Parts: sequence; C-alpha cells; structure tokens
Amino acid sequence: MIIKGAMVCDANGEQRGDVRVEKGKIVAVERSIMPKNGEKVLEANNLVLLPGAIDLNTRVRNSVFSKENLLKLSYKAALGGISQAILIPDCKPTSSSELGLELLNALKDEFKAQILGISDAVNAENPKCLNEIATLHKKGSKGIFAKSNTDGNLLRRACEFALMFDVPMFFSCEDESLSANGVMNDGELSSKLGLPSIPTLSETKEVAQMSEVARFMGVKAVFLALAAERSVEIICEAKNADMQPKTSKNKNPSLFLQTSIHHLMLTEDLCNHYNTAAKIKPPLKSETTRSKLLKRVKKGEIELITSLQSAKSQAQKDLAFEEAAFGIDMIEYFVPMCYTLFVKNERMTLSELSKILSLNPAHALGFSDKGLIAEGYDADLILIDPKESCVIDSLDSPYSDWIFYGAVKEMFVGGRQCLGFYADNS
Repeated sequence: MIIKGAMVCDANGEQRGDVRVEKGKIVAVERSIMPKNGEKVLEANNLVLLPGAIDLNTRVRNSVFSKENLLKLSYKAALGGISQAILIPDCKPTSSSELGLELLNALKDEFKAQILGISDAVNAENPKCLNEIATLHKKGSKGIFAKSNTDGNLLRRACEFALMFDVPMFFSCEDESLSANGVMNDGELSSKLGLPSIPTLSETKEVAQMSEVARFMGVKAVFLALAAERSVEIICEAKNADMQPKTSKNKNPSLFLQTSIHHLMLTEDLCNHYNTAAKIKPPLKSETTRSKLLKRVKKGEIELITSLQSAKSQAQKDLAFEEAAFGIDMIEYFVPMCYTLFVKNERMTLSELSKILSLNPAHALGFSDKGLIAEGYDADLILIDPKESCVIDSLDSPYSDWIFYGAVKEMFVGGRQCLGFYADNS
C-alpha cells in the first residue's frame, strides 16, 4: 500500500511525500513512490499523515472489564487517532490477571486501536501480597501499575521486577486519606458551592515520595495524570539532580510526566452550578494552574498527554455532585482536541505535537519501532484533515458547543486500515 501526497510529519520534521507500507511495516518514505502493479494507493492530498497517538492512561466504561467495553474503548480510541492505549487495571474484574491479559490477546484481531494491559503491583485478592508479575509479563503485560500508598516493601519488589523486565512503573499519586470525601479542587469555588474538596497536597506529597522511589530504584517511571504545578516542579528538580556532566540538554529520561488534555483546556469554573460533567479525577484546577501546566508542556517538561478516558453511564453522572462518579468520555476527539489546542491555538508545530503524542509515549513503553514515520517502523498511522472541524453537540459533555479542528480521516494499525472512512483509489 502507498499513502500518496500527504504532508508526512513526525517528531523529526515535516515533508510532503509518499509512504509505502508492506506487511505492517513502513518500508519507504520518499518524495514520490511509483506504485507496483496491483498495489493499493490512497490519495491523501491536503491531509496530514502522523504516527498514531499512544495514550498511557485509559479505563473501560464504568470500570467494568468486559469484551463489550474493551471493543467500545478500542473503537472510540481509533476514532480519536489513538493506535495504542494502555488500560489501567483498577477495574472489576481486574485486567491484571492471566485471564484478563488472555482476553486482551484474544481480541487483538477485533480491536481497532490496540488495548494493552499492565500488571497491578499488588494482588487484587490479597492486597498484602505482590502480584504474579513474572507470569503476567509473559502474558504480555507492558508495565507495572502502583498506587503511591502501596506497601513500601511490595513497591520495592515491584520496582525490581520492572528493572528485570525493562518495563516502566506507572504511578498513581494520591493520598487517599487526604482526598477521601473530596469531589472537586480545594479553593474558593468549592467553599462557595459547599462541596468537600481535594487538596493539592494529596497529590504533591505522593509525587515527592514516588519520585524518590523511582530515582533510588533506578526505574523508568510514568507519573499518571498530574494536575498540580508543584508536582511538575518536584519531578523536574529530581531530573535536574540526575543530569550527567556536560550534557545539560539531556536530562534523565527515566521520569515521564503526564497530564490530561482536559487539565490544559478546562478549569474548575466548569463545576459551577454543580455541573457533574466537570467532575473528573484529579479535579480540574484554577486558570492560573491550567496556564502554568500548558507552559510546562510547551517547554517540554511535561512529555505525555492523556485523554484520561473513564466513561461513566448517565445513571452514574446524573446525580447530585457529591454522589456522581468521577469520569470523562472524550477519547474519540483526542487528536483533534490536541491539534486545536497545541497547533491551532498555541502555534506549536506538528512535529512538536507528534513528539508529545507518539514518540515520547513510545519511549516510555520501550517501543523502538513506534512513534516515527521511518523505514522499519510499525505502520501505526493516522490521516487528519487540519481544516475539517467538528462541533461537540452533546449537552452532557464539558465541551458542549466547542469546535475542534484536525478531524481524523483514517487510522492504520500495523498497516491495517481500521476505520474505513477513507476510500482508496487503487
């Protein structure tokens, strides 16, 4: 197959040209490629070809692990331009089991976007015991998930397994004793609304602890969905402390900071009038924090962006604010949201966007054949139309009436055309 005439863009730059795909791999990227007899050709003039986005923080609907919910998540992720999505294992039943990972493996051919599993550090049935990490790794686990309140000895042993198998730790940083009954950010608005709040300290103190654990153990670590600017400062300080002599531009690559697209676009003001669509975790912050986080992304200090996908049914959302579930369902608009914010509004380049959405998460996962459009890389690709827009017409969405640009026109995973929206001209 040849994808012809697109603006080919990845973290290394942009060029108009053609891309040939054979057996799921990119075999040529050139200014012009002549098709072979019978070779499929997709005419992609006026479109942009990017590596598929990789989202390291997604959950199934209502946290229910089932075939139906996995297929729904996969399809919506593909619509949003995501080719690979990490499933956080805090679902019921847990995906962090032999049966859970076997189900993910069995559904590979049915998935649009690939859903990848990771191991929970602790055993779901006996939280005082370490999980069967070695067995789960053999079943295809791509990393190890740990809450920051995990027993210290179990956490140390989990990190040793991460080093042994060369996989990342995924840290969820929250002091649940501090945030216990909180439902929104601690501030003037929570006081005005009379709602119990979640203090920033519940995140920052745990980030400090986990960054020290990661540095001491020498593991690669992904800090999931950070929402406090102080959390970013803490990890940046840890990185700077680990800088090697004479390589001031090459900071320690072992610690990856992630925030959600929603914390870069929305603020806690959306919670006014007890709007449960804005009830997500970590909670939305102030405009001051939002703008500071955005600057950190533009400086390259926050390397990863997530959709924070955690869809909840209307029955769980259409309740009093204190009783409503945390969650948001916008993954099918992920790349258009990122394109609109970073490229259209903040004037970042497509290459900078591609680095954040594709190359950085590929590096975090240790994938050496994903994240770029280059010979020998997996053909995980998306075609987007920068000029095509869509309006969010759902009143239940926190983005109701928002306009996003950069519509996803087609998705390829391993060279397989997943959405079927874009007809070929062979």
